[in-house]
Amino acid sequence: MKLKPVVATSFLILFWGLLVSCQSDAPIVELTGTAVSTPQVELVMETAVPPTNTPTKELHPTATSTLALTIPPTTTATATVTAVPTPSFSLTQREPTLVEIKEFLSLSPILFFYPDRGLELIPLEDYFLEHDLSEHTETFYQDVNGDGEADLILADMFPFFWENGFVIVMLWSGNQYDTPLMILDGAKYSPGLQVTFEDWTNDNIPEIIFDFKSDLGGTGVKQTTWTRYVIHCHIACEVIWWGVTGELLSASTIRRLLTTNIEHQLNEMGKPRLRVGTSSFSAPDFGGMGNGSKIVFTSTSAIYIWNGTLFEKTGEQVVQPMQTITKDSILSATNQSGIEALITSEFDNYYADYVIFHCTLKIGETIVEETFECLPNFTKVTWLDITNDGREEIIIHATGLGTQNLIVFQWSDETFVQIANVKGDIIRSDLFGVRLEDIDEDGQLEIIAGRGYFSEGSNCKTYEYIRPEPAEFCWWYELDLQEQIYKWNGKTFVLESEE
Repeated sequence: MKLKPVVATSFLILFWGLLVSCQSDAPIVELTGTAVSTPQVELVMETAVPPTNTPTKELHPTATSTLALTIPPTTTATATVTAVPTPSFSLTQREPTLVEIKEFLSLSPILFFYPDRGLELIPLEDYFLEHDLSEHTETFYQDVNGDGEADLILADMFPFFWENGFVIVMLWSGNQYDTPLMILDGAKYSPGLQVTFEDWTNDNIPEIIFDFKSDLGGTGVKQTTWTRYVIHCHIACEVIWWGVTGELLSASTIRRLLTTNIEHQLNEMGKPRLRVGTSSFSAPDFGGMGNGSKIVFTSTSAIYIWNGTLFEKTGEQVVQPMQTITKDSILSATNQSGIEALITSEFDNYYADYVIFHCTLKIGETIVEETFECLPNFTKVTWLDITNDGREEIIIHATGLGTQNLIVFQWSDETFVQIANVKGDIIRSDLFGVRLEDIDEDGQLEIIAGRGYFSEGSNCKTYEYIRPEPAEFCWWYELDLQEQIYKWNGKTFVLESEE
């Protein structure tokens, strides 16, 4: 694959997609990125001149017509008809080569999806003059419109600086491929994508699910966004739902972690609907002299009903309002024998982008643990028997920058033994990074630790000629929030898989 600079037209499309993909249509700023439906399809002439308001005659296809009919999404359940031209250059090979596909795409206009205004017919000759379809282009032959004929879906990406990935859908009309639909998204750093097939409209015909991962950021700051596009095909193809499904913004700590839960349901009328729940939060930062706060952003639940042309948003409710928590700490605790455990801290701003406190656990004048990182306003020390030996252990719950530590000491006759030091990633808005819980209900507490934030890479490919030697890039990483379990073995807490 040859690397060439992207022309102005391609960059315009890329930046437009990047700017819009993070926006939302609801009044709640923090959370509405996942509640977006597709606007009505516009008909744009091949010269890329926007349509006027002048009425046009209704189109009736004939055996020799160069126009095909498609039903665009509207704001009601009433279907309308929009004309979509057939390609000006025919692709009649049932399983074409990449060279033939590239020629077809470069010579024919394509329906391009703009998140803010739907589909527009544009030429892509500039794009495909500057980008070869790579040897890693993935092709899927799948019947996505229920006519019994396999259609062609392409996916490709360029895992380089300021590059993009795309999906192209081409329906087979009996003797040639119809006008393609293309969704392109971009990233500052290596993009990621995956294509799957799933029936969202309950008609036993799969929709095309295009998931895209983009990375933005600068020095010390990184933002990863996961966006989903759902493509439904009948006479033609259109995007029936799209939205941000995950976001991770990090800079020394978690500035924002957004998660989305999408449930597929049927309403009382038997129509498919989506229930989209969204929540997000920021973890506490140093905030000067330990007075940082955590923010739980507004969480919402939105309903989308399938009206035959798109998933139309019919309602949204606030599940939990936004709240700011400035302090949740216990820095001293006394056990049943009157022994006090105390946490002291010393501010450390030596590194400008990593300001933290060095904390110390003391019992009387004895230093038990020196030192561990913590934010004093979100750190706790308690006494609790967690080993069922009748004696209380010292438990430190230390919140750091995006992480939590659970440190446990056994204390007896002025001696102490560390039996746990488990660190977890903060993955929930209740500030869960690590906790104690009897997860198997056997009377013995376990330590549960969060593990984030990315899955292992999948669909990995080796790219030639991009570095002094070939390099492997994985096409997909999920936003992956998991929990790990540490069990008591009689002496210490060990990871369940290592028992």
